Amino acid sequence: MARETMRGFGAGLMRRLRGRRGLRAGALVLALIALMVAGRAEARPERIVSMNLCTDQLALALVERWRIGSLSTLAADPDLSNVADAIDGFRLNHGLSEEILPLEPDLVVAGSFTAQPTVRLLTRLGYPTLVVDFARSIDDVRANVRILGEAVGQMARADALIGSMDGRLAAAAGPTGSNRRTALYLQPNGYTAGRDSLIDDVIRHAGLTNLGAEAGIRGHGRLSLETLLALAPDILITDESRDRAPALAYEILEHPAITTLLGRSIRVKVPTRLWICGLPAIAEAVEILADARRRLTAEAGS
Repeated sequence: MARETMRGFGAGLMRRLRGRRGLRAGALVLALIALMVAGRAEARPERIVSMNLCTDQLALALVERWRIGSLSTLAADPDLSNVADAIDGFRLNHGLSEEILPLEPDLVVAGSFTAQPTVRLLTRLGYPTLVVDFARSIDDVRANVRILGEAVGQMARADALIGSMDGRLAAAAGPTGSNRRTALYLQPNGYTAGRDSLIDDVIRHAGLTNLGAEAGIRGHGRLSLETLLALAPDILITDESRDRAPALAYEILEHPAITTLLGRSIRVKVPTRLWICGLPAIAEAVEILADARRRLTAEAGS
């Protein structure tokens, strides 16, 4: 509607202008109007709705609070979210179209696996929708921050977030040779992370060798207890959750006999919220593992 109003206003001016000088003036007016319309079309979004835990946190890191119309309900879960204590006053959504449409968003951000029927409907109805891919590496984290930063008109802030993360990663970096300490990430029922996973990249950035990758796992896969014992990692990594349900994998590892068999392994817990999403907060997970690596090195030298 605004575009049509501006077009009519320009046409009226052209009819009233006469002569060469008038035509030049009219052309200038129309050029200015075109710039105004283009500026409106490219204006940064001010009613941003996030439907995904990972984009919730990126949005909060990049834009002013008043520009965010809604976040997903998972943003309130302190085990999964780094911003659970900062969402008071935000409308929360479950990714349902009936929650999103009344907000009339000018940008909807979602993840690769977010409420696909809602994403398809919003796209079909013409709502600007950005789907941010799941990060499988720290390079992917950088890319996603830049993608959303550009979409919301906050590239300077995006670059600052990446710069801060990269500084922390550089400080945590360890040896790059073949004599690196080994680590293994273990989830319930023996699942671990191998190549082409964010956790693998975190382990490597901490100066450690990921035994899950060495065992041939790609993405996420399962290891038998026998394989786990044969690998005998220097560092055994588990998730830390305040409300973690009992799991057989964890119970086995806490058994005294298994602890003895694991020998020199030390246990390190990384909060789930630090690496369930590919965010600049991933630097803290790297720092936790790098601290464990340094502790092992110090103990070996004492």
